[in-house]
Amino acid sequence: MEFNQENRSFCTPSVVLDTVAEQLADVDLTLPDYCPDIEKILKCTLTPKIQSRTLSGGQLQIDGFCTVNVMYVESINKSVRCCEQSVNFSQSFSVKDASDNPVIITKTKSEYINCRALSPRRLVMHGAFSLYAKVFSKTQTSIFTSPDNIEILKKTVSCADLKSFCQEQFSVCEEISVGEKPRIESVLHSNISVGVTDAKAVTGKLMLNGELNLKLLYLTNVESGETGKLDYLLPFNKIIDCDGIDENTINCVSCDVMSYDIRLKNDMLSEKPSVILDVKLCVTEEGYITREEEVVCDAYSTDFSSLPEFEQLKITGEVIPLNEAHMEKLTVKVDDGKISKILDIFTDQITAEASHDDRGTVVKGKINICILALNEEDAPVFIERSADYEHIIPNNECNCAKISGARAASISYRLAEDDVIEIRCELKICGAAISENRINVVKNVNVFEDKPIPPENFALTLYFANKGEKLWDIAKSHNTRLGLLLSENPEENQVLEAPKMLLIPRI
Repeated sequence: MEFNQENRSFCTPSVVLDTVAEQLADVDLTLPDYCPDIEKILKCTLTPKIQSRTLSGGQLQIDGFCTVNVMYVESINKSVRCCEQSVNFSQSFSVKDASDNPVIITKTKSEYINCRALSPRRLVMHGAFSLYAKVFSKTQTSIFTSPDNIEILKKTVSCADLKSFCQEQFSVCEEISVGEKPRIESVLHSNISVGVTDAKAVTGKLMLNGELNLKLLYLTNVESGETGKLDYLLPFNKIIDCDGIDENTINCVSCDVMSYDIRLKNDMLSEKPSVILDVKLCVTEEGYITREEEVVCDAYSTDFSSLPEFEQLKITGEVIPLNEAHMEKLTVKVDDGKISKILDIFTDQITAEASHDDRGTVVKGKINICILALNEEDAPVFIERSADYEHIIPNNECNCAKISGARAASISYRLAEDDVIEIRCELKICGAAISENRINVVKNVNVFEDKPIPPENFALTLYFANKGEKLWDIAKSHNTRLGLLLSENPEENQVLEAPKMLLIPRI
């Protein structure tokens, strides 16, 4: 005989797709007529951008484009210029067992880019990037509840129940004026990052506040090659529909830049062209309610032969949203020559992975620092360095973490010597610290009614127990109830601390 489970359960996010595909990018670039010839290539970058993600009919379709940007020294005035070209990409993945409202996480990582000059005006580039795709669904896990005629051993655990799991894409568009800064004639390098500043939940709604950070390096005068920089913070807010969210949920919110576009707006009535910024963002939310839950660790029948069936449950006990700041200091020494002026310092890639040890949650990764400067002869030079970092979050309650992203919030620097640059980089690390436990629990008890346990002819049995024996194991081996055993042998602990004679009542 099998016993059905009552409707007790908890919900967790489960991975239905976790894959990566390599995308190739081949570009044959010819400089437009208004660009001077290339004398020296400083930096070649490959930046993938995702435009759309759709999941239908068991297929995840991802479309986007990758931009190849070449920063170079031009042959006339020996100043910095850039040219770029974009190529489209498309990738599909088969997805099984996806729910009606899946959450899709996509990441891109530039792997390499090789550049070869066929002439001062023509370049051939070959590169590749990795496209990571994860699809999550909400999974309901049932908890076994035994009927009254089954003896059970229970354990109380803390359980984080996933109540809301939503995702929404939206765009932010803004016209940005340079104000008192020099006018923008041509953009050399751009970088945009996003951060969540505040997230409040009401029933069914998530009210999100965030900010976009746009950083530009640009030419203020194409003829002379003079450069300028723009560091612009753009706040935004968004109300997102989230089923299951309310004032009591613990909300882990992440926001990613899928793609962005920057273009100059030349207004005849304005002396300085403004910048049109169009950004496509994706917000993902997980909302949890933490509660105490009783799980059945063992069970048996006192009337019939029985056999419990076990399974291993992975239970999330606690979820703590992370929004950590980390300051990394590094010193860059120029190998050849001296530096007379720094034009710009930026990061083009930051990685982050989490682990756990006795210090707490440990986030490790790499920061790739890019430096555009002028040497002692006022010729442009490009310097690239990679630095390791480690950030410790002292929380011994949590044994793992999920990092949703790491970004450079600010970079400051000073030229300590002619060939030494001191850099301070502030990172923002977002994600969630989690405590996970794996527990063996009963999922069903098979009771064989054709094999009754024979009744005993005596009311009590004397049993000489050894130190360390468990009262539950003693009751189970003698086919009696644990409550009856404790009524005859009052014990504060379930494990005997010394040898002892017990009276075992018979049912």
